[in-house]
Amino acid sequence: AEARGAKVVPLMRTGGASDGEHGFPKAALSKPSYATDDLWSRLASKDAPVEDSAEAAVDVVVRAMESPPEAAHRLRSSMGNDTTIVCIVSEAEVGAADSEALVKAIAPQLDAQMGSRSAFVTRGM
Repeated sequence: AEARGAKVVPLMRTGGASDGEHGFPKAALSKPSYATDDLWSRLASKDAPVEDSAEAAVDVVVRAMESPPEAAHRLRSSMGNDTTIVCIVSEAEVGAADSEALVKAIAPQLDAQMGSRSAFVTRGM
């Protein structure tokens, strides 16, 4: 599924294929840009309550299906309407080899200048 472009949400805490065994693609185990570190760790943690992992899985799926305007609305709802949302778009697979490094260098510099008045969203990484 992942090779055909599907968005895969592995329930890593369950082990087996979802944790990289049985030839499960390693790329599918990498945290996608739409998942936060907290959500991804709750999918993997065997110590987290099952309800927390289930909530994290739902949040990851919902975020994977968001359009850019929906993501902007969600961010504004949680951060306030005066927040500037900056979307940095790049293509890691087709673009220049240093696309990801460039995006990672731009975001902290913008954050240093704009601070809490801004939220940064990347797509295609």
